[in-house]
Amino acid sequence: MKMKIILLVFYFPLSLFSQVGGISAFSFINVELSPRIEAMGGSGIAIIDRDISLAQTTPSLLNNKMHNSLVFSFTDYFSDINLIGFSFARKLKEFGVFSIGFKAINYGEFEYNDDIGNNFGAFSANDQVITFGLCRRLNEKITLGVNLNLLNSQYESYHAFAISSNISATYFNSEKKVTYTLLFKNMGRQLITYANTKESLPFDLQLGISKELKYLPFRYSLTCHHLNQFDINSPYKLTSQTNVNTGELEIKEESIAKKAFRHLIIGGELNPFRKSLFVRGGFNFQRRFNMSLSTYPALVGFSWGIGFKVLKFRLDYSRATYHLSGTPNNFSFATDFSTFVF
Repeated sequence: MKMKIILLVFYFPLSLFSQVGGISAFSFINVELSPRIEAMGGSGIAIIDRDISLAQTTPSLLNNKMHNSLVFSFTDYFSDINLIGFSFARKLKEFGVFSIGFKAINYGEFEYNDDIGNNFGAFSANDQVITFGLCRRLNEKITLGVNLNLLNSQYESYHAFAISSNISATYFNSEKKVTYTLLFKNMGRQLITYANTKESLPFDLQLGISKELKYLPFRYSLTCHHLNQFDINSPYKLTSQTNVNTGELEIKEESIAKKAFRHLIIGGELNPFRKSLFVRGGFNFQRRFNMSLSTYPALVGFSWGIGFKVLKFRLDYSRATYHLSGTPNNFSFATDFSTFVF
């Protein structure tokens, strides 16, 4: 009997806004694990401190303060989809700061049926990525970083593998407390294909800035993403509809201003007592424009989160509204082994 595997398309909302202007393979690499980054709209490429989760995507953010830092992350995504991951950094005397990270996505189990609906059991689907990062300081203000991503994907008997790299440069002015970062994200190629057809990786050129205010314990962040492509409207977004009164087909034209705003992510972080409590918020224009319902947009595109320190540990939580159907919850637990005395 000829079997037909009904592979459900793993078409969850985050893939929608990361796959812009077409379809790319391995878009799961853009799924963010860090609660801090998610709370600030989904990007934090220009924030320098001791948080190792920031450097998983942007290697030039690795710095000496991250030495022996470890973070575990978990995301309760949509339906039965769960994400787990960790990152660890260590300073190497002559080479710079090195990091290793791991991220895994489990999509749950799916039914295995033939053409007429006979069930033959179940199969699973999952993705993983292992990341190695290295950063070197050129001078007091400029750092360069590169990471290597090993991407593996397994959907039932379909398997794919790819190698990608992120390269970034960061400028940090400690006096003005301002940071700029240029990031070349997801450069690489697919080595093993799902079905003998090579697909491109979701390349993304980003520019970010963050600044801490002088008289207020607040940091703002602004990221411009997909600068390599101006029109990043989703290929699945409705661009025309029939007028119910006239019966004529109406074409929806998007303004240049709206196309430009799609590239922006804004976020902020408030440290009210300049100590252990952090309150964060953000807004993602692309997520808002692509995933909200025209009749009831609600809070789609907005995100928020909190973080606090307890003794030698840091706990973070975030909640981001991708769609009315669900809002992922991100958790992380971090510590610095250098603070322990063994």
